[in-house]
Amino acid sequence: MGRTDLYFAYGTNMNQADLQAWCDREGLPYPLAGKVGNAWLPDMRQVFNFLSERRGGGVSNLRHRTGQATPGVLYETLPDGWATLDAREGAPKIYKRLPVVVLTEDGREHSAVTYQVDPAMIEGTFVPPHPDYLGAVQEALVAHGLDDRMFNAVSLGFDPPWTVDRLFVYGTLMEGGARHHILETWGDHTCRGAARAPGLLFDSGKNFPCMTPPEGEDAWVAGEVYPLKDPRKAFEMFDIVEGFKGYGNPGSRFRRTLTRVRTLDGSCFPAWVFMYAGSTDGMSRIASGSWKATPPA
Repeated sequence: MGRTDLYFAYGTNMNQADLQAWCDREGLPYPLAGKVGNAWLPDMRQVFNFLSERRGGGVSNLRHRTGQATPGVLYETLPDGWATLDAREGAPKIYKRLPVVVLTEDGREHSAVTYQVDPAMIEGTFVPPHPDYLGAVQEALVAHGLDDRMFNAVSLGFDPPWTVDRLFVYGTLMEGGARHHILETWGDHTCRGAARAPGLLFDSGKNFPCMTPPEGEDAWVAGEVYPLKDPRKAFEMFDIVEGFKGYGNPGSRFRRTLTRVRTLDGSCFPAWVFMYAGSTDGMSRIASGSWKATPPA
C-alpha cells in the first residue's frame, strides 16, 4: 500500500509559500521533502466548523461522507517534519493526527497521515474562513491542478457537489452482464458511455474478470462508465456486492479505488472502480483488456 511516512494535505499546507512563511516566523524547519502527487481522500468531505484565532476565521476540517472524495496533495515528510506539522496544526490539542488511506488515479492506495480537528474543539456548524485563508487554499488548488468545487462550496457554507460521481465497470456490471440489473437503480443509463482505463485484466475462472493497476506498461481495460445518481447510497450497496470492507480493513475481495477513464470522444476524468484486492497468481491474463471480447469458458 506504500510508505507510512506520507502526509496528505488538503488546506493551506498545500501552499508552499504560505507554509514556508509560517516556518520562518516560528523558526521551525520546513517539514516536507517533496510532492508525491495529487491524491484523493475517500469517503471524506471538507467542512468549516472550527474557528481559528490565528487565522481569524474558519479553517478546513474533515467529516465522513461515503462516496465523497476530498482532493489534496500527498507529500513525503522530512525526518523532523512531523514536529513542525504538529506545531502548525496545534496538535494534539486542536487538530489530531489521523491515519488514512488516500487514492491516486492510477488505482493505487497509499497509507498516509492527515489532520482532523478534535471533535471536542468544534464550535459550530459553519464558521466562515478569513479571506486570506481562502485565498491561500484557492491559490494552492490552482497551482496543483486540483478540483476546487468542494472547497468553494464548503467555504460558503454549502454542501459540496460529489467530486467523483461516475463508476467505471468492466465485467458483469456492464450492459448484458449477469449483474447489470444492479446498476438500474443507481446508474444513469441515459448517460452511459463506452470507456477505457489503464490497468490489467485477468480471468478469475469463476465467470467474472479482475482488474488490477497497470505495471508500468501501456495496458488498458475496456468498459463502460455510468454517472451515479447518489454515490453514498450506491456504494452502501456496491461495497457489499463487491466484498469491499472499507479502507484500511483487511479481507476485501475487491477494493473501491479511483482510475482515470478515457471516453470515445477523448474526454478524461476520474471515476470510481472496483479493482481486485487479492492475488492474480494462477489467473489467465486477458491481453485484449476486454471481458466482452473474451470467449466464455
